[in-house]
Amino acid sequence: MSIATSHSHCDADAKIGVVLTDPDDWTARAFLNNIRKTGANAFPIDLSTLSASIAASDFSIFNADSEYLKLDAILVRDVGISFSLETISFKFDLLRAFENSIIVMNRPTAIQNAANKFFSFYLFKLACLPIPQTVISSELEVAMKTIEKFESVVVKPIFGSQGEGIIKLESSQPESELASKLRELLKERGVLYLQEFVSNPGRDIRVFVVGEEALGAIYRISRKGSFVSNLSQGGTPVKCELTGEMKELAIRAARAVGADFAGVDLIEGEEGLLLLEVNATPSGKGIKLACGIDVTERVVELLYERVEGYNK
Repeated sequence: MSIATSHSHCDADAKIGVVLTDPDDWTARAFLNNIRKTGANAFPIDLSTLSASIAASDFSIFNADSEYLKLDAILVRDVGISFSLETISFKFDLLRAFENSIIVMNRPTAIQNAANKFFSFYLFKLACLPIPQTVISSELEVAMKTIEKFESVVVKPIFGSQGEGIIKLESSQPESELASKLRELLKERGVLYLQEFVSNPGRDIRVFVVGEEALGAIYRISRKGSFVSNLSQGGTPVKCELTGEMKELAIRAARAVGADFAGVDLIEGEEGLLLLEVNATPSGKGIKLACGIDVTERVVELLYERVEGYNK
């Protein structure tokens, strides 16, 4: 089945799945609404409710009502976070299975690349992108020496979102206090991700990339007393005028992890822009509020372009 781009209407029986975890999420609802505006059928999908059946002669994926899922494409808003390796692996494996026969966007590999702060930084390094110096280790002594070297570090979960679990540590703190905190984090996470703190104007920049185009950007301004600028942590979205450098960095960063669409986070360091992160399941609410740009409309358009190319 071919699906037309948003310049025309889709076949009335086209079925597009939108993977989500919160049906009230602004971006999830925007994806569903923009798909329906094109004339296609949009189906919200929570991967945690799906089952799979495998036999020598058959493979099928079905929902809680035992209905087999026959879709023309899948758009991923949110896979969700799970502390169970089996649960999160199964969710991504379902997407990989779908990917064998239909377009899945973003691809599960791209989402995994972007979500992994260690491996994404490795990919950024290979792409020669400017990044803050970062050390990953399970050794307390290595972590202590890193803090001494950087003087101020940000410690993040390798897998995390919405700015949760991020703390700042300073070499000026008592050694016993630092060691105690690091031991606590090691017990909880097993490995430490330490990044040099980049002095900045109290904000970062989120650039929205769809395909090979940067659609717009916002400053995310930290709330008073916080160094974390995520909107979910009280940050405020303000329109940012895109520069050529921002566009180039953001597009290259999204390409490095293999994302068709992404929110790319940059920070204004003393020596220029640095890349902090790529989010391959970004919210579109902030840029809609600050700039009036509905990035989800262009994402849906790109999905249809990908499907058309796949079906040719």
